[in-house]
Amino acid sequence: MQAEAAAPTPASTPGGPPSLPTTPPKRQRRPNPRIAQAMRTWYFLRRNTLAMVGLGILLVLIALALYALTLPLSYSNLTPYCASSQSTPNSFPTTGPSTGTTVDVNFPNQLGGLTDGTYGFVVETSADYTPSPTQGTIRVDGAAVQVNVTFTAGGPGPVPVHFASSTPPGTGSVYAVTFVESGLAAGTPWSVSLNATSPSVCTPGFVSVCTYPGGSSSVGSSCYVTPAGDPSVIAPTAAWSPLGVGPLPLGSLTVNPGSPYFYNIWDGITRGADWSLLISASIVGSGALLGLLVGAIAGEFGGYVDEALMRLVDIFLSIPQLLLVIVVVATLTFAYPTIFGLPPLDSRILLLIFAFAVTWWPFYARIVRGQVLVVREQKFVEAARASGAGRGRIILRHVVPNSVFPVLVQMSLDVGTIPLFIGTLVFLGFGIFPTLYFPEWGSLSALSVGGGGTDTLTTFLTSCQLAAEGYGACVIPWWQLLFPGLTLFFYALSVNFLSDGLRDALDPRLRR
Repeated sequence: MQAEAAAPTPASTPGGPPSLPTTPPKRQRRPNPRIAQAMRTWYFLRRNTLAMVGLGILLVLIALALYALTLPLSYSNLTPYCASSQSTPNSFPTTGPSTGTTVDVNFPNQLGGLTDGTYGFVVETSADYTPSPTQGTIRVDGAAVQVNVTFTAGGPGPVPVHFASSTPPGTGSVYAVTFVESGLAAGTPWSVSLNATSPSVCTPGFVSVCTYPGGSSSVGSSCYVTPAGDPSVIAPTAAWSPLGVGPLPLGSLTVNPGSPYFYNIWDGITRGADWSLLISASIVGSGALLGLLVGAIAGEFGGYVDEALMRLVDIFLSIPQLLLVIVVVATLTFAYPTIFGLPPLDSRILLLIFAFAVTWWPFYARIVRGQVLVVREQKFVEAARASGAGRGRIILRHVVPNSVFPVLVQMSLDVGTIPLFIGTLVFLGFGIFPTLYFPEWGSLSALSVGGGGTDTLTTFLTSCQLAAEGYGACVIPWWQLLFPGLTLFFYALSVNFLSDGLRDALDPRLRR
Protein backbone atom coordinates (compact mmCIF):
# COMPACT_ATOMS: atom_id res chain seq x y z
CA MET A 1 0.00 0.00 0.00
CA GLN A 2 1.32 3.41 -0.95
CA ALA A 3 2.16 5.58 1.97
CA GLU A 4 0.18 8.76 2.35
CA ALA A 5 1.97 11.84 1.13
CA ALA A 6 3.14 14.19 3.84
CA ALA A 7 1.27 17.43 4.24
CA PRO A 8 2.91 20.16 2.27
CA THR A 9 4.74 22.73 4.28
CA PRO A 10 4.11 26.37 3.54
CA ALA A 11 6.62 27.66 1.05
CA SER A 12 8.74 30.51 2.10
CA THR A 13 9.15 33.61 0.06
CA PRO A 14 12.53 33.67 -1.71
CA GLY A 15 14.82 35.92 0.22
CA GLY A 16 12.32 36.36 3.11
CA PRO A 17 11.46 34.65 6.41
CA PRO A 18 9.55 31.43 6.33
CA SER A 19 5.75 31.90 6.61
CA LEU A 20 3.96 30.51 9.68
CA PRO A 21 1.02 28.16 9.42
CA THR A 22 -2.32 29.98 9.67
CA THR A 23 -4.74 29.15 12.55
CA PRO A 24 -8.50 29.52 12.22
CA PRO A 25 -9.95 32.43 14.28
CA LYS A 26 -11.58 31.62 17.61
CA ARG A 27 -15.31 31.29 17.54
CA GLN A 28 -16.85 34.05 19.65
CA ARG A 29 -19.45 33.10 22.22
CA ARG A 30 -22.93 34.14 21.24
CA PRO A 31 -24.33 36.68 23.74
CA ASN A 32 -27.26 35.62 25.85
CA PRO A 33 -30.38 37.04 24.17
CA ARG A 34 -32.02 37.80 27.54
CA ILE A 35 -29.02 39.78 28.74
CA ALA A 36 -28.78 41.58 25.42
CA GLN A 37 -32.45 42.48 25.58
CA ALA A 38 -32.06 43.76 29.16
CA MET A 39 -29.13 45.92 28.10
CA ARG A 40 -31.16 47.38 25.22
CA THR A 41 -34.04 48.08 27.60
CA TRP A 42 -31.72 49.86 30.05
CA TYR A 43 -30.21 51.88 27.21
CA PHE A 44 -33.57 53.23 26.09
CA LEU A 45 -34.79 53.63 29.68
CA ARG A 46 -31.91 55.81 30.76
CA ARG A 47 -32.51 58.11 27.80
CA ASN A 48 -35.90 58.96 29.32
CA THR A 49 -35.35 61.82 31.79
CA LEU A 50 -38.64 61.40 33.65
CA ALA A 51 -38.04 57.68 34.02
CA MET A 52 -34.66 58.41 35.60
CA VAL A 53 -36.29 60.93 37.96
CA GLY A 54 -38.84 58.29 38.99
CA LEU A 55 -36.13 55.69 39.46
CA GLY A 56 -34.13 58.11 41.61
CA ILE A 57 -37.11 58.85 43.87
CA LEU A 58 -37.87 55.16 44.20
CA LEU A 59 -34.26 54.40 45.15
CA VAL A 60 -34.41 57.09 47.84
CA LEU A 61 -37.55 55.51 49.30
CA ILE A 62 -35.93 52.08 49.21
CA ALA A 63 -32.87 53.52 51.00
CA LEU A 64 -35.23 54.98 53.62
CA ALA A 65 -36.76 51.53 54.13
CA LEU A 66 -33.31 50.00 54.59
CA TYR A 67 -32.38 52.76 57.03
CA ALA A 68 -35.56 52.09 59.01
CA LEU A 69 -34.38 48.52 59.62
CA THR A 70 -31.56 49.92 61.77
CA LEU A 71 -33.88 51.99 64.00
CA PRO A 72 -35.45 50.70 67.24
CA LEU A 73 -38.99 51.58 66.12
CA SER A 74 -42.02 49.41 66.73
CA TYR A 75 -43.32 47.42 63.77
CA SER A 76 -46.88 47.23 65.08
CA ASN A 77 -47.66 50.73 66.34
CA LEU A 78 -46.47 54.32 66.19
CA THR A 79 -44.42 55.35 69.22
CA PRO A 80 -46.57 57.55 71.52
CA TYR A 81 -45.22 60.95 72.59
CA CYS A 82 -46.33 63.33 75.31
CA ALA A 83 -45.92 67.08 75.90
CA SER A 84 -44.39 67.02 79.38
CA SER A 85 -44.05 70.74 80.18
CA GLN A 86 -47.29 72.47 79.43
CA SER A 87 -46.60 75.93 80.82
CA THR A 88 -49.45 78.41 81.18
CA PRO A 89 -48.11 81.91 81.83
CA ASN A 90 -50.69 84.26 83.33
CA SER A 91 -50.42 88.02 83.81
CA PHE A 92 -52.53 89.79 86.43
CA PRO A 93 -52.40 93.57 85.86
CA THR A 94 -53.68 95.82 88.62
CA THR A 95 -53.73 99.49 89.63
CA GLY A 96 -53.64 100.37 93.28
CA PRO A 97 -52.75 102.96 95.93
CA SER A 98 -49.21 103.56 97.15
CA THR A 99 -49.24 100.60 99.49
CA GLY A 100 -51.04 97.36 100.00
CA THR A 101 -52.27 96.58 96.49
CA THR A 102 -52.47 92.81 96.05
CA VAL A 103 -52.58 90.48 93.10
CA ASP A 104 -54.24 87.20 94.00
CA VAL A 105 -53.61 84.44 91.49
CA ASN A 106 -56.31 82.29 93.02
CA PHE A 107 -59.04 84.11 91.10
CA PRO A 108 -61.37 81.46 89.64
CA ASN A 109 -61.53 83.20 86.25
CA GLN A 110 -57.74 83.35 85.95
CA LEU A 111 -55.84 80.33 87.13
CA GLY A 112 -58.10 78.65 89.64
CA GLY A 113 -55.32 78.09 92.15
CA LEU A 114 -52.05 76.20 92.06
CA THR A 115 -51.20 72.64 92.93
CA ASP A 116 -48.08 71.56 94.79
CA GLY A 117 -44.90 72.53 92.96
CA THR A 118 -42.34 75.23 92.33
CA TYR A 119 -43.23 78.15 90.05
CA GLY A 120 -41.37 81.08 88.53
CA PHE A 121 -42.70 84.65 88.50
CA VAL A 122 -41.81 88.03 87.00
CA VAL A 123 -42.96 91.43 88.26
CA GLU A 124 -43.33 94.25 85.74
CA THR A 125 -44.10 97.96 85.96
CA SER A 126 -43.19 101.23 84.25
CA ALA A 127 -39.59 102.40 83.74
CA ASP A 128 -39.90 104.80 86.69
CA TYR A 129 -39.93 102.02 89.26
CA THR A 130 -37.81 98.99 89.99
CA PRO A 131 -39.46 96.16 91.91
CA SER A 132 -37.71 94.02 94.44
CA PRO A 133 -37.68 91.16 93.79
CA THR A 134 -38.03 91.48 90.02
CA GLN A 135 -38.24 87.74 89.57
CA GLY A 136 -37.95 84.53 91.52
CA THR A 137 -39.57 81.27 92.39
CA ILE A 138 -42.23 80.31 94.86
CA ARG A 139 -42.91 76.95 96.40
CA VAL A 140 -46.50 75.86 96.88
CA ASP A 141 -46.41 72.94 99.27
CA GLY A 142 -49.26 72.48 101.68
CA ALA A 143 -49.97 76.13 102.56
CA ALA A 144 -50.91 79.50 101.08
CA VAL A 145 -48.04 81.69 99.90
CA GLN A 146 -47.63 85.47 100.10
CA VAL A 147 -44.93 87.38 98.20
CA ASN A 148 -44.11 90.97 99.18
CA VAL A 149 -42.91 93.20 96.34
CA THR A 150 -41.30 96.59 97.10
CA PHE A 151 -41.00 99.24 94.36
CA THR A 152 -38.26 101.89 94.29
CA ALA A 153 -38.74 105.06 92.23
CA GLY A 154 -36.16 106.27 89.71
CA GLY A 155 -34.78 102.97 88.50
CA PRO A 156 -35.14 101.17 85.14
CA GLY A 157 -37.89 98.63 84.82
CA PRO A 158 -37.09 94.93 84.79
CA VAL A 159 -36.56 92.84 81.70
CA PRO A 160 -39.42 90.31 81.52
CA VAL A 161 -38.11 86.78 82.01
CA HIS A 162 -40.36 83.74 82.32
CA PHE A 163 -39.14 80.90 84.50
CA ALA A 164 -39.76 77.24 83.95
CA SER A 165 -41.06 75.18 86.80
CA SER A 166 -38.09 73.69 88.66
CA THR A 167 -40.09 70.72 89.84
CA PRO A 168 -43.24 69.27 88.29
CA PRO A 169 -46.43 70.05 90.21
CA GLY A 170 -48.10 67.23 91.99
CA THR A 171 -51.76 66.46 92.44
CA GLY A 172 -52.26 67.90 95.94
CA SER A 173 -54.69 70.52 97.19
CA VAL A 174 -55.12 73.95 95.60
CA TYR A 175 -53.56 76.95 97.34
CA ALA A 176 -53.68 80.70 96.85
CA VAL A 177 -50.63 82.80 96.03
CA THR A 178 -50.88 86.50 96.80
CA PHE A 179 -48.49 89.25 95.70
CA VAL A 180 -48.54 92.38 97.91
CA GLU A 181 -46.83 95.58 96.64
CA SER A 182 -45.49 98.61 98.49
CA GLY A 183 -43.80 101.79 97.35
CA LEU A 184 -45.86 102.58 94.27
CA ALA A 185 -47.54 105.95 93.75
CA ALA A 186 -51.29 105.85 93.71
CA GLY A 187 -52.70 104.83 90.36
CA THR A 188 -49.47 103.29 89.02
CA PRO A 189 -50.18 100.04 87.13
CA TRP A 190 -48.16 96.94 87.79
CA SER A 191 -48.51 93.24 86.93
CA VAL A 192 -47.24 89.79 87.80
CA SER A 193 -46.51 87.09 85.22
CA LEU A 194 -46.61 83.66 86.72
CA ASN A 195 -45.24 80.66 84.84
CA ALA A 196 -47.69 78.07 86.11
CA THR A 197 -46.90 74.58 84.80
CA SER A 198 -49.93 72.35 84.70
CA PRO A 199 -49.68 68.95 86.37
CA SER A 200 -47.83 66.31 84.38
CA VAL A 201 -50.23 63.75 82.94
CA CYS A 202 -47.75 61.81 80.83
CA THR A 203 -48.00 58.06 81.17
CA PRO A 204 -44.71 56.40 82.14
CA GLY A 205 -42.94 55.02 79.11
CA PHE A 206 -44.06 57.78 76.74
CA VAL A 207 -41.43 59.83 74.94
CA SER A 208 -41.57 63.31 76.52
CA VAL A 209 -41.16 66.57 74.59
CA CYS A 210 -40.94 69.93 76.37
CA THR A 211 -43.45 72.49 75.11
CA TYR A 212 -44.66 75.98 76.02
CA PRO A 213 -47.65 77.94 74.69
CA GLY A 214 -47.38 80.65 72.07
CA GLY A 215 -47.26 84.24 73.31
CA SER A 216 -44.89 83.47 76.18
CA SER A 217 -41.14 83.35 76.40
CA SER A 218 -39.33 80.08 75.80
CA VAL A 219 -38.82 78.01 78.92
CA GLY A 220 -35.67 76.39 77.56
CA SER A 221 -33.55 75.85 74.47
CA SER A 222 -34.97 72.37 73.93
CA CYS A 223 -38.63 73.34 74.40
CA TYR A 224 -40.98 73.97 71.49
CA VAL A 225 -43.87 76.39 71.12
CA THR A 226 -47.47 75.14 70.76
CA PRO A 227 -50.80 76.92 70.41
CA ALA A 228 -52.46 77.77 73.71
CA GLY A 229 -54.67 74.88 74.75
CA ASP A 230 -53.19 72.44 72.19
CA PRO A 231 -49.88 71.13 73.60
CA SER A 232 -49.78 68.28 71.06
CA VAL A 233 -49.67 70.60 68.03
CA ILE A 234 -45.89 70.88 67.54
CA ALA A 235 -44.48 72.24 64.29
CA PRO A 236 -41.41 70.61 62.67
CA THR A 237 -38.41 71.03 64.96
CA ALA A 238 -35.80 70.92 62.18
CA ALA A 239 -33.82 74.17 62.01
CA TRP A 240 -30.96 75.63 59.98
CA SER A 241 -29.58 77.97 62.63
CA PRO A 242 -28.46 76.33 64.75
CA LEU A 243 -28.44 73.26 62.53
CA GLY A 244 -30.45 70.44 64.05
CA VAL A 245 -33.48 68.25 63.54
CA GLY A 246 -34.91 68.08 67.05
CA PRO A 247 -37.16 65.27 68.30
CA LEU A 248 -39.88 65.95 65.67
CA PRO A 249 -38.20 66.72 62.31
CA LEU A 250 -41.56 66.66 60.48
CA GLY A 251 -43.77 67.77 63.37
CA SER A 252 -46.35 65.99 65.47
CA LEU A 253 -49.33 63.91 64.43
CA THR A 254 -52.15 65.12 66.66
CA VAL A 255 -54.88 62.55 67.19
CA ASN A 256 -56.79 64.23 70.02
CA PRO A 257 -56.59 68.06 69.97
CA GLY A 258 -56.30 69.57 73.42
CA SER A 259 -54.56 66.54 74.95
CA PRO A 260 -50.79 66.25 75.48
CA TYR A 261 -50.50 62.99 73.52
CA PHE A 262 -49.36 62.76 69.90
CA TYR A 263 -47.22 60.76 67.47
CA ASN A 264 -44.09 61.52 65.48
CA ILE A 265 -44.66 61.90 61.73
CA TRP A 266 -40.99 61.15 61.00
CA ASP A 267 -41.27 57.82 62.83
CA GLY A 268 -44.39 56.96 60.86
CA ILE A 269 -42.90 57.79 57.45
CA THR A 270 -39.62 56.03 58.25
CA ARG A 271 -41.10 52.80 59.56
CA GLY A 272 -43.90 53.05 57.02
CA ALA A 273 -41.34 52.77 54.22
CA ASP A 274 -40.74 49.14 55.24
CA TRP A 275 -44.38 48.17 55.40
CA SER A 276 -45.62 50.19 52.42
CA LEU A 277 -43.02 48.91 49.98
CA LEU A 278 -43.34 45.34 51.25
CA ILE A 279 -47.15 45.30 51.16
CA SER A 280 -47.34 47.02 47.76
CA ALA A 281 -44.79 44.73 46.12
CA SER A 282 -46.33 41.60 47.66
CA ILE A 283 -49.90 42.45 46.61
CA VAL A 284 -48.99 43.43 43.06
CA GLY A 285 -46.50 40.58 42.65
CA SER A 286 -48.87 37.84 43.84
CA GLY A 287 -51.81 39.27 41.89
CA ALA A 288 -49.72 39.54 38.72
CA LEU A 289 -48.37 36.00 39.11
CA LEU A 290 -51.86 34.52 39.48
CA GLY A 291 -53.25 36.66 36.65
CA LEU A 292 -50.32 35.70 34.42
CA LEU A 293 -50.99 32.00 35.00
CA VAL A 294 -54.76 32.24 34.41
CA GLY A 295 -54.42 34.53 31.39
CA ALA A 296 -51.75 32.38 29.74
CA ILE A 297 -53.80 29.20 30.13
CA ALA A 298 -56.99 30.86 28.88
CA GLY A 299 -55.31 32.42 25.87
CA GLU A 300 -53.33 29.38 24.84
CA PHE A 301 -55.97 26.65 25.30
CA GLY A 302 -59.00 28.67 24.18
CA GLY A 303 -62.39 27.00 23.80
CA TYR A 304 -64.21 25.92 26.93
CA VAL A 305 -61.16 26.56 29.10
CA ASP A 306 -61.00 30.15 27.93
CA GLU A 307 -64.74 30.67 28.42
CA ALA A 308 -64.74 29.19 31.93
CA LEU A 309 -61.74 31.18 33.12
CA MET A 310 -62.97 34.47 31.61
CA ARG A 311 -66.39 34.09 33.21
CA LEU A 312 -64.61 33.57 36.54
CA VAL A 313 -62.68 36.78 35.87
CA ASP A 314 -65.94 38.60 35.12
CA ILE A 315 -67.40 37.44 38.43
CA PHE A 316 -64.44 38.84 40.39
CA LEU A 317 -64.47 42.07 38.39
CA SER A 318 -68.15 42.60 39.22
CA ILE A 319 -67.41 42.69 42.97
CA PRO A 320 -66.24 46.09 44.34
CA GLN A 321 -62.60 45.86 45.31
CA LEU A 322 -62.83 47.62 48.66
CA LEU A 323 -65.89 45.62 49.71
CA LEU A 324 -64.20 42.33 48.86
CA VAL A 325 -61.07 43.31 50.81
CA ILE A 326 -63.15 44.26 53.86
CA VAL A 327 -65.11 40.99 53.77
CA VAL A 328 -62.03 38.81 53.26
CA VAL A 329 -60.01 40.53 56.00
CA ALA A 330 -62.91 40.55 58.47
CA THR A 331 -63.91 36.92 58.00
CA LEU A 332 -60.47 35.36 57.70
CA THR A 333 -58.97 37.38 60.57
CA PHE A 334 -61.77 36.24 62.86
CA ALA A 335 -61.54 32.62 61.72
CA TYR A 336 -57.72 32.41 61.54
CA PRO A 337 -56.01 34.76 64.02
CA THR A 338 -52.73 32.96 63.28
CA ILE A 339 -51.79 31.10 60.11
CA PHE A 340 -48.81 28.91 59.27
CA GLY A 341 -47.56 29.32 62.82
CA LEU A 342 -46.84 33.03 62.28
CA PRO A 343 -47.31 35.68 65.00
CA PRO A 344 -50.66 37.55 64.95
CA LEU A 345 -49.08 40.66 63.38
CA ASP A 346 -47.52 38.76 60.47
CA SER A 347 -50.67 36.69 60.04
CA ARG A 348 -52.80 39.82 59.78
CA ILE A 349 -50.50 41.37 57.17
CA LEU A 350 -50.42 38.13 55.18
CA LEU A 351 -54.24 38.00 55.16
CA LEU A 352 -54.33 41.63 54.04
CA ILE A 353 -51.98 40.85 51.15
CA PHE A 354 -54.11 37.83 50.21
CA ALA A 355 -57.31 39.89 50.31
CA PHE A 356 -55.90 42.53 47.96
CA ALA A 357 -54.33 39.93 45.65
CA VAL A 358 -57.72 38.24 45.27
CA THR A 359 -59.13 41.49 43.91
CA TRP A 360 -56.10 42.36 41.76
CA TRP A 361 -55.44 39.24 39.66
CA PRO A 362 -58.44 39.53 37.26
CA PHE A 363 -57.01 42.70 35.69
CA TYR A 364 -53.73 40.97 34.93
CA ALA A 365 -55.53 37.89 33.64
CA ARG A 366 -57.33 39.95 31.01
CA ILE A 367 -54.17 41.78 29.98
CA VAL A 368 -52.19 38.54 29.61
CA ARG A 369 -54.99 36.73 27.76
CA GLY A 370 -55.21 39.47 25.16
CA GLN A 371 -51.45 39.47 24.69
CA VAL A 372 -51.29 35.67 24.46
CA LEU A 373 -53.94 35.64 21.73
CA VAL A 374 -51.61 37.83 19.68
CA VAL A 375 -48.34 36.05 20.50
CA ARG A 376 -49.56 32.51 19.82
CA GLU A 377 -50.17 33.38 16.17
CA GLN A 378 -46.62 34.57 15.63
CA LYS A 379 -44.26 32.67 13.32
CA PHE A 380 -41.81 31.64 16.03
CA VAL A 381 -44.64 29.95 17.98
CA GLU A 382 -45.76 28.10 14.86
CA ALA A 383 -42.15 27.03 14.30
CA ALA A 384 -41.99 25.69 17.87
CA ARG A 385 -45.16 23.67 17.28
CA ALA A 386 -43.81 22.33 14.01
CA SER A 387 -40.60 21.22 15.72
CA GLY A 388 -42.64 19.06 18.10
CA ALA A 389 -42.46 21.21 21.25
CA GLY A 390 -45.15 20.45 23.81
CA ARG A 391 -47.82 22.94 24.79
CA GLY A 392 -46.33 23.47 28.23
CA ARG A 393 -42.90 24.24 26.78
CA ILE A 394 -44.42 26.63 24.24
CA ILE A 395 -46.28 28.50 27.01
CA LEU A 396 -43.29 28.75 29.35
CA ARG A 397 -40.53 29.39 26.81
CA HIS A 398 -42.25 31.40 24.10
CA VAL A 399 -45.73 32.68 24.95
CA VAL A 400 -45.29 33.93 28.54
CA PRO A 401 -41.88 35.67 28.07
CA ASN A 402 -43.25 37.60 25.09
CA SER A 403 -46.51 38.50 26.87
CA VAL A 404 -45.08 39.73 30.16
CA PHE A 405 -44.01 43.25 29.12
CA PRO A 406 -47.48 44.85 29.42
CA VAL A 407 -47.81 43.17 32.80
CA LEU A 408 -44.58 44.76 34.02
CA VAL A 409 -45.84 48.20 33.02
CA GLN A 410 -49.21 47.62 34.71
CA MET A 411 -47.46 46.35 37.86
CA SER A 412 -45.38 49.51 38.12
CA LEU A 413 -48.57 51.56 37.91
CA ASP A 414 -50.46 49.50 40.48
CA VAL A 415 -47.69 49.58 43.09
CA GLY A 416 -48.31 53.29 43.68
CA THR A 417 -52.07 52.87 44.15
CA ILE A 418 -51.97 50.26 46.93
CA PRO A 419 -51.25 52.78 49.78
CA LEU A 420 -54.09 54.95 48.45
CA PHE A 421 -56.54 52.05 48.73
CA ILE A 422 -55.28 51.25 52.22
CA GLY A 423 -55.61 54.90 53.26
CA THR A 424 -59.20 54.90 51.99
CA LEU A 425 -60.10 51.90 54.14
CA VAL A 426 -58.44 53.38 57.23
CA PHE A 427 -60.14 56.73 56.67
CA LEU A 428 -63.52 55.00 56.51
CA GLY A 429 -62.77 53.41 59.89
CA PHE A 430 -62.21 49.77 58.93
CA GLY A 431 -59.64 47.99 61.10
CA ILE A 432 -57.57 46.26 58.46
CA PHE A 433 -54.40 46.55 60.56
CA PRO A 434 -53.73 45.03 63.98
CA THR A 435 -53.58 48.49 65.59
CA LEU A 436 -55.23 51.82 64.81
CA TYR A 437 -51.95 53.74 64.57
CA PHE A 438 -50.14 51.30 62.33
CA PRO A 439 -46.91 52.65 60.73
CA GLU A 440 -47.89 52.55 57.04
CA TRP A 441 -48.02 55.45 54.59
CA GLY A 442 -51.67 55.07 53.63
CA SER A 443 -52.77 54.67 57.24
CA LEU A 444 -50.62 57.64 58.31
CA SER A 445 -52.12 59.85 55.60
CA ALA A 446 -55.64 58.87 56.63
CA LEU A 447 -54.97 59.56 60.31
CA SER A 448 -53.49 62.97 59.50
CA VAL A 449 -56.86 64.17 58.18
CA GLY A 450 -58.94 62.56 60.88
CA GLY A 451 -59.35 58.97 59.73
CA GLY A 452 -60.34 56.07 61.93
CA GLY A 453 -62.98 58.10 63.79
CA THR A 454 -60.58 60.69 65.26
CA ASP A 455 -62.16 63.75 63.50
CA THR A 456 -58.91 65.67 63.97
CA LEU A 457 -59.24 67.88 60.91
CA THR A 458 -62.88 68.63 61.75
CA THR A 459 -61.83 69.87 65.19
CA PHE A 460 -59.18 72.16 63.73
CA LEU A 461 -61.56 73.54 61.10
CA THR A 462 -64.12 74.21 63.83
CA SER A 463 -61.49 76.16 65.78
CA CYS A 464 -60.90 78.35 62.71
CA GLN A 465 -64.62 78.94 62.33
CA LEU A 466 -64.87 80.01 65.97
CA ALA A 467 -61.79 82.22 65.56
CA ALA A 468 -63.49 84.02 62.68
CA GLU A 469 -66.37 84.76 65.06
CA GLY A 470 -63.99 86.12 67.69
CA TYR A 471 -63.56 83.04 69.89
CA GLY A 472 -60.13 81.52 70.33
CA ALA A 473 -57.47 81.12 67.66
CA CYS A 474 -57.34 79.25 64.34
CA VAL A 475 -54.98 76.28 64.49
CA ILE A 476 -54.19 74.21 61.37
CA PRO A 477 -51.27 71.73 61.67
CA TRP A 478 -50.24 71.99 58.03
CA TRP A 479 -47.26 69.68 58.48
CA GLN A 480 -49.32 66.61 59.36
CA LEU A 481 -51.38 67.15 56.21
CA LEU A 482 -48.39 67.98 53.99
CA PHE A 483 -45.66 65.43 54.72
CA PRO A 484 -47.70 62.16 54.62
CA GLY A 485 -49.41 63.45 51.49
CA LEU A 486 -46.08 64.34 49.87
CA THR A 487 -44.74 60.87 50.64
CA LEU A 488 -47.65 59.21 48.84
CA PHE A 489 -47.42 61.75 46.02
CA PHE A 490 -43.74 61.14 45.35
CA TYR A 491 -44.17 57.38 45.64
CA ALA A 492 -47.01 57.32 43.11
CA LEU A 493 -45.19 59.84 40.88
CA SER A 494 -41.99 57.79 40.85
CA VAL A 495 -43.65 54.54 39.80
CA ASN A 496 -45.74 56.33 37.16
CA PHE A 497 -42.68 57.99 35.64
CA LEU A 498 -40.83 54.68 35.74
CA SER A 499 -43.74 52.77 34.16
CA ASP A 500 -43.95 55.24 31.28
CA GLY A 501 -40.23 54.81 30.68
CA LEU A 502 -40.52 51.02 30.81
CA ARG A 503 -43.38 51.07 28.31
CA ASP A 504 -41.33 53.12 25.87
CA ALA A 505 -38.21 51.01 26.41
CA LEU A 506 -39.95 47.63 26.07
CA ASP A 507 -42.03 48.49 23.01
CA PRO A 508 -39.85 49.06 19.92
CA ARG A 509 -42.66 51.03 18.27
CA LEU A 510 -42.50 53.70 21.01
CA ARG A 511 -38.72 54.10 21.20
CA ARG A 512 -37.40 57.52 20.30
